[in-house]
Amino acid sequence: MLGASSISLVLDAYMPERTALVDLLEGLTDDEWQASTECPAYTVHGVAAHILGDDLSLLSRQRDGAVDGVSLLAPELPDADFRVRLDTFNDRWVATARFLSGRTLTELLHVAGIWTEQYYRSVDPEGPGEPVGLFGAQRGEPSPFWQAIAREYLERWIHHSQIRRALGRSSLAERRFLSPGVEVAAAMAGLEPGIPASPEGTWTMGPLTLGSAQQTADVLTRAHPADVVRRLVEGPADVVSLFADAAGRP
Repeated sequence: MLGASSISLVLDAYMPERTALVDLLEGLTDDEWQASTECPAYTVHGVAAHILGDDLSLLSRQRDGAVDGVSLLAPELPDADFRVRLDTFNDRWVATARFLSGRTLTELLHVAGIWTEQYYRSVDPEGPGEPVGLFGAQRGEPSPFWQAIAREYLERWIHHSQIRRALGRSSLAERRFLSPGVEVAAAMAGLEPGIPASPEGTWTMGPLTLGSAQQTADVLTRAHPADVVRRLVEGPADVVSLFADAAGRP
């Protein structure tokens, strides 16, 4: 199972994934930049801006020790929980970044991708980092850095696939991107990943059968709501239900 000693499997996909995203964005028309996505409030431009915001936020708070944007909202939203403040921070950033041209946004994503990969290769994957709730950490409880690296890859893979689907393309299902995505998702769920030997093989996680490469990529990048995930994924009913609730699109 994925851990500190094997996080290079994920790190090695960082720049290829970002390069593929930049190559995609470089060819967009003005209308494609404004295409609607599965995130109701965000266009393709908005999702791309959100990815950039994630990059800049993690570099500032993790690498440079700056106060994170969510905490800066606490005085303004004293009664709001973490999720509300996080959503507010993300929405404000995306709204502010609307002035960025597609070209400038794409260039910034390229540079920020290089910076984040360089930073994550410089840290001790076993060293203490910020809490990563997707692995079960509580607020204020440090998580090993490899978990932050894994979480950020999963976020990038999901958002990249959302952009692709908004443009009428399939989720990012190439094996070099799918394998680390499955490794991360399995580690978060506490299940063993099952990566087939051949391209036509079936992908699994513990007792769950996810299906073909494309179906697995769709499921893990939130292409479907929970009820659809329950119909696509096979396994023990209770495990499938828990997985669908976690993997299904809100």
